[in-house]
Amino acid sequence: MAKEAAVKEEFTPPELALMEKMTPENQVLMNRLTTAERRSLENNVTLGNIELVQRSIHSDKEIENTLFWDQGGKFDDPIWKSLKPVDHQTHGLFIHAEERLQILRSKAVEIQRRSDLTLHSQFNSALLFTGLSGAVRCRADGTPENQGEFYKGIEFRCVGTVEDEINSVTIYPIGSAQYEVHYGTRIKDKDQGISCYAGDSFSQIQLAQINKRLIMSGFKTVLTDQSGNECFLDPKTIRQAAQTGETLKIGEELILHSSDRTVNIEEAIEKAISLSMTFYERYGLETECYNIGKIYGNFFIMRNENFSSLLPNTPVDNTGLVIFTATVICRRCRREIEGFRDLARDYRDIHFAIVNLEAPHLKFHERVFGDMAGGDPNTFRSSAVGVTPFVIIYAPDEKGILTYREYYGTKKDQPPPSLGKIRRLLDKHFQNKSRTPLMPDRGVLSNLLMKK
Repeated sequence: MAKEAAVKEEFTPPELALMEKMTPENQVLMNRLTTAERRSLENNVTLGNIELVQRSIHSDKEIENTLFWDQGGKFDDPIWKSLKPVDHQTHGLFIHAEERLQILRSKAVEIQRRSDLTLHSQFNSALLFTGLSGAVRCRADGTPENQGEFYKGIEFRCVGTVEDEINSVTIYPIGSAQYEVHYGTRIKDKDQGISCYAGDSFSQIQLAQINKRLIMSGFKTVLTDQSGNECFLDPKTIRQAAQTGETLKIGEELILHSSDRTVNIEEAIEKAISLSMTFYERYGLETECYNIGKIYGNFFIMRNENFSSLLPNTPVDNTGLVIFTATVICRRCRREIEGFRDLARDYRDIHFAIVNLEAPHLKFHERVFGDMAGGDPNTFRSSAVGVTPFVIIYAPDEKGILTYREYYGTKKDQPPPSLGKIRRLLDKHFQNKSRTPLMPDRGVLSNLLMKK
């Protein structure tokens, strides 16, 4: 009894009152909260909404299914799963990676549960990988062979949204004593890197800072264009260009290469985790959205630079525009990406745009928030009921000009916007003209896209 009393003394009276209404599972979780999470609990969770908050938290299995739904590529291919490790070195690497992946999955679920309980938005530092596979298919002697029955090295699938645009991190044995860790797949004994959107100044700044952090962590890092030419991003130069309303012309997409070597399996896995975290903590959400757009062609990242083309004052040839607001660390936004992807897939004539509220968005604030508040953007800011993500719908008027129609958001202590409700709103405003009547399953869709 004395021990129990000592534990309770660690909590404040308001926390103890909340715990009286918590499930046993959430009571145990209280002992694991970080300082920031406890502060958020104090500011956002009350005796009046604690039951609503808990109803929004699903079982660990349901949370896991929500976070780790990515599928596709060799990571789920029965043929790849049937391949054998080429040697003991690769076998040991795979076993250690598989064990670490399971630990990360469990940790990601707990972090999400803590975030949901305390209504705290934070980057989920364990939501980094969603799959594991062999890296290079080969013969028994280790020679790369597309039809080989063995594999060498391992490849983690990073969090993503569409199977045809998968980012990954590879760990590959070099000789019998080293492991090379790098972004992307490995082809002809060379890393392929990962593709990054670089079509606006904010994206370029993010890539420059990611590049700097990787170099400071000891990785050999380089950015190249699609032709393989090295690109140098200087934040000062990028900002100066942005101040004059310009964007550096370096191409819409760059390839980020980053690698390092180690002689220890555990250290190699830690380096793989570091690569994924460095990129996705700063740029993951927008990368996922960009990859949706690459596949379906109707999903965009909205910035000041392209705002007028997505929401012009002239007639448009698309059915409408649906805007999703988000932040990189929002506890709800990453979970909603699957729904965003499905909407872009199913409503092909509608344009969808993601707005990262942490990026500069003067035009968006003035125009969209102004439209939503009858002309004064500050009125919407002060009276908005919902938090990110929220949904803003524009549909053409009788002249074909996109006009604000509806805003759908939920409060911080409520579940995020329902995908079913969003679909009903789209059908209401666009009269179901845009919905694809019947979508093939993922495998068929992939084959159709490949043929195109």
